[in-house]
Amino acid sequence: MSRAGTAEPSGAAAERDPSFIGKCLDGRYRIEAQLGAGGAGTVYRARHLGLDRLVALKVLQRQHQERWGSRKRFEREARALAQLSHEHIVAVSDCGVDAGVPFLVMELLEGESLEARLKKGALPPALAAELLQQLLLGLTFVHEHGLVHRDIKPGNLFLERTAQGRERLKLLDFGLAKLLAPSAGAAVTLSGEVFGTPAYMPPEQITGEAIDARSDVYAVGLVAFEMVAGRRAFQGHESELLRQQLVEPVPRLEQRKLAPEFPLDEWIQRATAKEKERRFPSAREMSQALRALRPDIPQPRTTRSSGLPAVRARGQRRDRSGGAAGSALRAGALLVCVLALAAIVVAGTVIVLLDGPRADSNRARLKAAIASVWNTE
Repeated sequence: MSRAGTAEPSGAAAERDPSFIGKCLDGRYRIEAQLGAGGAGTVYRARHLGLDRLVALKVLQRQHQERWGSRKRFEREARALAQLSHEHIVAVSDCGVDAGVPFLVMELLEGESLEARLKKGALPPALAAELLQQLLLGLTFVHEHGLVHRDIKPGNLFLERTAQGRERLKLLDFGLAKLLAPSAGAAVTLSGEVFGTPAYMPPEQITGEAIDARSDVYAVGLVAFEMVAGRRAFQGHESELLRQQLVEPVPRLEQRKLAPEFPLDEWIQRATAKEKERRFPSAREMSQALRALRPDIPQPRTTRSSGLPAVRARGQRRDRSGGAAGSALRAGALLVCVLALAAIVVAGTVIVLLDGPRADSNRARLKAAIASVWNTE
């Protein structure tokens, strides 16, 4: 397994760059090894000297800082990740600039990218369903915070091994993230340029039309196809891939290999419709549709509800203390009732003795007994 804050790319893009090894950025982060490289950024394993803790440190190489607005996109990634605290999104802990070099500090993940996993073949249907739900949960959180990722692909999805031995998917690389309602000056792409990964790019991203949550839905559909089919939906060089994204439908799955265990074909076809209006309107609805197909998928836990167990625990303690007080109150009330009943019985007995048929003799005996006690004292 590899340890990384982002996915390791394949081929020439992953050439080792020793220029930062051994350097200490911002007087705190000593770089120990390179983990991966892609586009304009390189990811290193580094050690926080003050805390003696390993982190993933992403550096924007100097030669790319002004090219295609890379510096602005890098800064936007830092801002985007700073807003997003979720168990299925990589966590950022710091960012800064050292000697003109921007860097981003993230949690160091242990596991492998989905891209690396898929090189071994298709995933079991149950695992594919569970990982897709985790991806959609994280993506729902992203969309509801006003962002579109724009680069969903296996290389940007990391499979982290948890302490319990399960795999947790983390969404990485927000360098191309776009605000759903951009502020003035937010655009950083030049006219006529296309950013993203052709094998997973929705048609509207190619043609320069408006991007929204349904653009990420399209890419998730292509990732889902690859998970269960063991191959990409579209093949070929870049221009051929762009052509296929614009006009070719996603191939039908070989259902004989999947049905009835995982009837995913129509779900993928809807997600990857060329017209946005025919897709799932959101990652949340896409997730709900997937759960309808696979009700046995483990219910994911959201970060926003992570505080609820503690609230419930406090409530349970209040219930338990309230229950104990209620029990004591009920016991006290019962004792009062018993004493009152005893008093009634005693009073009734005295009345019978003093007013009954033998009242005269009983009163005489009572007076004698009182006099005897009095004289004794």
